Amino acid sequence: MFYNPYENIYDKELEWQKVNLHIHAGICIKDVCGEFPMREVIDAYAQAGYNAIAVTNHDCFVSCEERDDISLLDGVEFTRNQHLLLIGTKYNENLSAQELHDKMNSSYAEFFSGEYGSASVDYQKVIDQARKSGAFVILCHPNWQRREFFPLETMKQLTGYIGIEILNTGIYNVNNWGSGYALAVDLWDELLTSGKKVYGFGNDDFHYWRDLDNVCNMICAKSAAYEDIFEAVTTGRFYVSTGLELERFDYDGIKLTVQAKLAIPSYIDTFEYRIIGSGGKLLYQSTGKDIAYRINDSELYARVEVTGPNGEKLYTQPIIKD
Repeated sequence: MFYNPYENIYDKELEWQKVNLHIHAGICIKDVCGEFPMREVIDAYAQAGYNAIAVTNHDCFVSCEERDDISLLDGVEFTRNQHLLLIGTKYNENLSAQELHDKMNSSYAEFFSGEYGSASVDYQKVIDQARKSGAFVILCHPNWQRREFFPLETMKQLTGYIGIEILNTGIYNVNNWGSGYALAVDLWDELLTSGKKVYGFGNDDFHYWRDLDNVCNMICAKSAAYEDIFEAVTTGRFYVSTGLELERFDYDGIKLTVQAKLAIPSYIDTFEYRIIGSGGKLLYQSTGKDIAYRINDSELYARVEVTGPNGEKLYTQPIIKD
């Protein structure tokens, strides 16, 4: 038997929430993470149709005013040699722009206060502490700057994190922090093949206006409140999109049927579908209105990638053998 994370997406009480979980704003110092005013960034995401976002500055929790038009999730990007998104937690007190400037030097890690202030970090302890506080943890941009910026063996050894960023579109925009591979589906397949049940996330990693709304997580939840987002992502009831929506996802225990559509209404209804299995192997590929595939019991998992006529992408979470 395979676990289907989308089994309940047709429940009437659930709705698709457009969410981004990696945004920098509110510090307002030029060329520093979060240089644009918080309200302007939040306004822009609300206007782009987002139901929820998390402002996740490097090692610095910045509070957001409550809004009626968009849910603002607590978060921080824990920054050392590797980066972790801690969504749903407050890790230190608010810092003013001047306090941040005074504390900052060549590394964001220098101004992170508290127990994890040293360069040597027990990442498992950070994950455990975040979960204890009620948060969930995402490993950031694994292929940033170089392949395995977040080492594969480290990801295999760590436990308790919910997933990794399989697409971080901020990496497309070369900047002072360097570029690399925005995609990390290669490492995702490595983890899934090794038996790790981890989900794939897509985030803007917003630093500049060009980073706005390039990729999102479409999360099927009761609401955009944190507790409902938490429940949905921990069960895998979401997908990553750069312009496609999931119209249908059915699995009857034997056959998998998937249908996508463009996020913007269009007469175009034909897409390229690819089913990926263990080791990143291409199991099946076709072009049409949908795809139907019989999953072999020998497979450890099966996930779907869809490509639109202008390069739009959709990445489903995997169906995983129990």
